[in-house]
Amino acid sequence: MGTAAALLPLGLVGAHVGPAATWLPAVRLPLFPRLAGTGAPHHVALTFDDGPDPVATPRFLDALDGLGVRATFFVLGEHAVRHPALVAETARRGHEIAVHGWRHDRPWHPALAREREGVARTARAVHDLTGRSPRWYRPPYGILTSPRWLA
Repeated sequence: MGTAAALLPLGLVGAHVGPAATWLPAVRLPLFPRLAGTGAPHHVALTFDDGPDPVATPRFLDALDGLGVRATFFVLGEHAVRHPALVAETARRGHEIAVHGWRHDRPWHPALAREREGVARTARAVHDLTGRSPRWYRPPYGILTSPRWLA
């Protein structure tokens, strides 16, 4: 077992990683269809993670404008505050800005306070940059752990 697991009783390890099972299609599709993105058959949700990126994001924005398509951009807070004009421009063009966390941390080390602060800090940054509160959160790697679920 890894260092973090060695510091926790087995029950706590299970409680920490149990929600990560929602990452498995056999669990996610039947039990958590909204997490799986299952929706109306005539609707497609186009999403981008890990930005904003000063090189790639403007290219995506231009391509989406050319197609008349809107998307949801799940931003990392540390990137959003580094490129605030890009976040504002993305929202100005009609795209939704959502939370992907402050950093793209791996979920193996449970830390509720860190996860909660990262989500809240990113949500505040999105609101400050766009004037809108984000509605969605997608955890890095798409893996929900107990601290991420609670955050």
